[in-house]
Amino acid sequence: MDDSVFTLPTAPEGPWGQLTMNEQAWIEFVRAISCGSDPRITPTRVRALSPLLDAG
Repeated sequence: MDDSVFTLPTAPEGPWGQLTMNEQAWIEFVRAISCGSDPRITPTRVRALSPLLDAG
C-alpha cells in the first residue's frame, strides 16, 4: 500500500470560472482518477467540452 499524501491538482484561472459547478466536479473527478494526467484546460478545450457536457 502506498502511504503518500493524496492531493488534487488546483484549477486554472480564467475559463475555469465559466464552467458550472457540475462540469468542474467532473473534470476534478477525471483528474483524480487519472492521477493528474489529463491535458491542460484551454479555452479551445472548454468550448469543445461544453456541448458534450450539455448534451445529457
